Amino acid sequence: MSKIFDASKGCEFSNRRIVFDTNIWIAIDGFDPRPDLAVYSNFYAAAKKQGNIIVINDYILGELFNRACRIQYDLAYEDDPKKLQFKARRQLPEFRDFMETVRDTCLNLLDDCEYEHALQPECDLRPYFEEAGTGAIDLSDIVIRQHCQSKGYIIVSHDADFAECGLDFVTANRKVLRSIR
Repeated sequence: MSKIFDASKGCEFSNRRIVFDTNIWIAIDGFDPRPDLAVYSNFYAAAKKQGNIIVINDYILGELFNRACRIQYDLAYEDDPKKLQFKARRQLPEFRDFMETVRDTCLNLLDDCEYEHALQPECDLRPYFEEAGTGAIDLSDIVIRQHCQSKGYIIVSHDADFAECGLDFVTANRKVLRSIR
């Protein structure tokens, strides 16, 4: 039976394997400065202290890299709301410094976490696309969910979509936490 944990209460378990969703890495690494997300940095430290292993996969790293760059692009180039010049401007020296920062963040995650592939080569993606096609859940969340389900991992996310997926789930999302009380 799955359980929902309140991230603001620290880490209530030990010796488990945990996957942090992309939105959590974005918050931890400062790409999303919303104050209500700061709790995840504390949870990360507590989880490590409790002897848990943090797992990162290729899917999350790719999504983190691309989203962090686009967040910064939106801040730096408000004159291009449709991102029509994104590919050209991301090569400019003033933006390249930021891309190198994101690169370093991803490389540090590879050093600090245990890396795994999100999907196995024999994985049939058709059911994932079918499910994503219903609009009920994002494809990226499906891939992360399947990775965690196949290995019995805990997921840490602010995304309410993980609340009903049968995984042990850590969140600071107040709406999700209110629904379990």
